[in-house]
Amino acid sequence: KLNRQTIIIKRYLCKQFGTAYRQKAFQFYLCTCLVDITLDPMTNHPWLQLSDDKRKVQEALNETEVSFSTQRFDSWPCVLGWDGLTSGRYYWEIDIANNGYWRIGVTTASSKRHGRGPMNPPEGFWTIWRSTRQFYACTKPETELPLSLVPKKLGVYLDYEEGQVSFYKVETRSHIFTFTANFREKLYPLFAPLDGRTLITLSSTEVTPEASSHRSGINVCKVL
Repeated sequence: KLNRQTIIIKRYLCKQFGTAYRQKAFQFYLCTCLVDITLDPMTNHPWLQLSDDKRKVQEALNETEVSFSTQRFDSWPCVLGWDGLTSGRYYWEIDIANNGYWRIGVTTASSKRHGRGPMNPPEGFWTIWRSTRQFYACTKPETELPLSLVPKKLGVYLDYEEGQVSFYKVETRSHIFTFTANFREKLYPLFAPLDGRTLITLSSTEVTPEASSHRSGINVCKVL
């Protein structure tokens, strides 16, 4: 909680410096929620190729041999983050190379992995989708977004208790879209390069033992 003096100072700074201060303050807040995400090789579609460090994904030249998993996508070219998120606030960033087709967001543990059904909130998916001339939030029906907001570096912010998933264009600190929902089960980051040229890279964060708690796929970080 903020004490009265801190609140007065923050209000003064907002009044004096306006949007620039608010943007920097919010950016710092997001950094306190940073998580280090890696990809789960038991979920990727056979046509997706993961890097050895499980931080990059793109469409492969050929279908790869993968082990059987009930969590693996067999139709949509998707892959999930390693661990599920069940409480708290999280923020991660993704570099998107070559300006191709992609879909990025979060999905529930029980969402459909088999076949090509709709990927919208009623089905347990909260994502944004990009093609060459279109940019949408995958609501029902879809919400068209300005092409000027298409990012090269995308920030995703999840507040589980508040039921919010927000997307940001990191290079301009611009808000893209926010979904609201009532989450009741684990959520997993979702990544889908939808053509052969798109390369998705998960940004890494610097983690120290005293500033993080470690799980198999996620390091919860503090920014010093």
